[in-house]
Amino acid sequence: MQNFELHLEYFQGPLDKLLSLIEEKKMEVSQINLANVTNDFLNYLDQFKIALTENITNEDSPLFDAPPELLADFLVVASRLLLIKSKSLLPSLELSEEEEGEIKDLEHRLTLYREFKKTQEHITALWSETPQMYSREFLTSDEPLFYPPSGLTPSDMLAPIQKIVGDLEQLFKPKATVKNQIVNLRAKIQEIAARLTSAPTTFDKLHGGSGTRGEIVVLFLAILHLIKQQLVQVEQAGHFEEITIAKNNVDEYNSDIEPE
Repeated sequence: MQNFELHLEYFQGPLDKLLSLIEEKKMEVSQINLANVTNDFLNYLDQFKIALTENITNEDSPLFDAPPELLADFLVVASRLLLIKSKSLLPSLELSEEEEGEIKDLEHRLTLYREFKKTQEHITALWSETPQMYSREFLTSDEPLFYPPSGLTPSDMLAPIQKIVGDLEQLFKPKATVKNQIVNLRAKIQEIAARLTSAPTTFDKLHGGSGTRGEIVVLFLAILHLIKQQLVQVEQAGHFEEITIAKNNVDEYNSDIEPE
């Protein structure tokens, strides 16, 4: 398998490698074929990781300036391939609507990428031929002129100009950046330990019903850690019922509440 050389153009990313694996086996883009090349892609990713580990401290290495976005794209594609292969090995596996959409999105992007790559090769071949431009030589000595068709009105010219201006505004419009708040598990454990008493409270009251998905997950992990340390009592009457949490009847909490 050919090693990936990052000092080439960054256009050669995970989709480029995935498409080359499919074309090497002369297959069309489909879920079955994507599942078949999963192992090859993961093996390639392992080679890429080894090369990065060996060269990360070498400033002269082509991998030293690897953009994090490109490395993340490889991991995203690998995770979707694993999802596709799991579905092919376990037909009874039920996927969420979001997961099904991610699989279809990868197929669609790969199909579009193949068309763009073919177009790129076609344009490159045309550009290599000479001459690349043709001109009306009998007009080269004339001054530039604008010769509008008959019946053209100012309003006819206004519409395309407004469209061009609108496209330029969208192109240069500042992009909003969404910052994700990082929830610290250690701090959450200490917070819950300080808030709990011997009087039972509910899980919903602890997160206040306004926490993000990440905050709720961290809160749940914090409670699991307190259960492991035998610092709290937790009860649930049945599946999907309300969870109640209460402090154990001990003199004081164990000072060692750090997560393992």
